[in-house]
Amino acid sequence: MTTTKKTFRRRQYIIKKGLQFRYIGIVFALALLASIVTGYTVFATGWTLLGEKLANVYPQGRLVYVFRTTNLALMRNLLFVSPFIFILGLFFSHKIAGPVYRIEKSLYEIIKGNLTLKIRLRKGDELWDLANLLTTLTESFNNSVSVNKDAAVKAQKEIETVEKLILSQPLDLNAMRISIKNLQANIETIKTSLDKWKTTAS
Repeated sequence: MTTTKKTFRRRQYIIKKGLQFRYIGIVFALALLASIVTGYTVFATGWTLLGEKLANVYPQGRLVYVFRTTNLALMRNLLFVSPFIFILGLFFSHKIAGPVYRIEKSLYEIIKGNLTLKIRLRKGDELWDLANLLTTLTESFNNSVSVNKDAAVKAQKEIETVEKLILSQPLDLNAMRISIKNLQANIETIKTSLDKWKTTAS
């Protein structure tokens, strides 16, 4: 079973600072490295190929000026692009950090005993598959607990019925057998439901 398609708008973009800033740092470092390597590869290749030919046309000082100007332009462009890399990194990290925050919050609720919640993510968020799996797990556990609760209530009623039958005169053995049979059926229902879950005691 999958989560409902109802979505919501998350207005806060910095939700998990540690995770997001690590993500942005990695994206920023990779983008910066790729830009530097690409820029200098193109520049060095062009300079190597054209340097000797231009040396015969331009004075040496002029070539040095061209080289420095090109370097400054490259660094200026990298600095200009850096804020955009940061913003894009923040935007995309939000699509991961938001779901992580929502899933963590839901897990804390499950630990407290709330098995009725469904994990809702925004359209475009990552980790939908994980959220759906956790919702399915919660629903499965909720169903098992509901079955056990219902069987426990019925078993308690049968125990009360047996106690009344023991005190009644004359003793109705047929009614006693029926109550005991019902009690055994409820215990078997609980056992079957619990056997689905593998534990350290299994």
